[in-house]
Amino acid sequence: MFRIYLCFALMIFLVFAPKFSSYNPSMSDFLSFYLAPNSNHFFGTDMLGRDLFSRVLYALRNSIFIGVCASSLALVFALFYLLLARMFFYNFFMRILDLFLALPSLLLMMFFQSFIEGSFISMIFIIALSHYAFIAKLFESELRALEKLEFYEAALVLGSSKIRAFFKELLPPCFSLLFLLFVLNIIHAISTEATLSFFGLGLPFDIPSLGNILNDASKAIFMGAWWVIVFPLLALLMLILPLLWLSNFLQKYWGIHL
Repeated sequence: MFRIYLCFALMIFLVFAPKFSSYNPSMSDFLSFYLAPNSNHFFGTDMLGRDLFSRVLYALRNSIFIGVCASSLALVFALFYLLLARMFFYNFFMRILDLFLALPSLLLMMFFQSFIEGSFISMIFIIALSHYAFIAKLFESELRALEKLEFYEAALVLGSSKIRAFFKELLPPCFSLLFLLFVLNIIHAISTEATLSFFGLGLPFDIPSLGNILNDASKAIFMGAWWVIVFPLLALLMLILPLLWLSNFLQKYWGIHL
């Protein structure tokens, strides 16, 4: 329960991130570049004199927003895909799903993102599109097991349509699995966004992002500005680790083995 409370506390803290910093994360001060951590700048400043603490706070909020939205959209894509597969050409849709899983998702995202202007909407859509196949494959194996049970066959015999039985009979027993996949996919989405932004294919540079900050940090290492590297990495770990703890706890609590 402590890990669950820690996750919720972290989410609330990130939502109200602007209240904890008096600096504009995009405002440059060329007289204060590469300042070490002090009482005014808790995490120091970067190469443009921007307050690193403010940038990290806003970057974490942007990352969790993209992670939650992309994970939710990926679940919607997976559910719609599996429902469509049960209505038309099941084997064909399953082969397409295997094809998506065989492709290197990161390279595929980098390819499409190179043709699209970076924004929150494009990042959320591309990440969801590249992650839904993994969710659909795991969810499909659970659905196949449930379809062999008597309660589902009885619902069809009593006149329930496949669409109605899908939502009324198959989905409720899978809520725990879906929530666990939702949490795990948030972690993947956050890591993916940071990776794409690091290579310049994610959010624009004027929007604070952990990937953008770490991209700037790769130049700061030659200037001895260790704080530009250490604090963003610690922030990324502090964002991902509680979610990993929560997912491990849920797997043990619900007895789910992925």
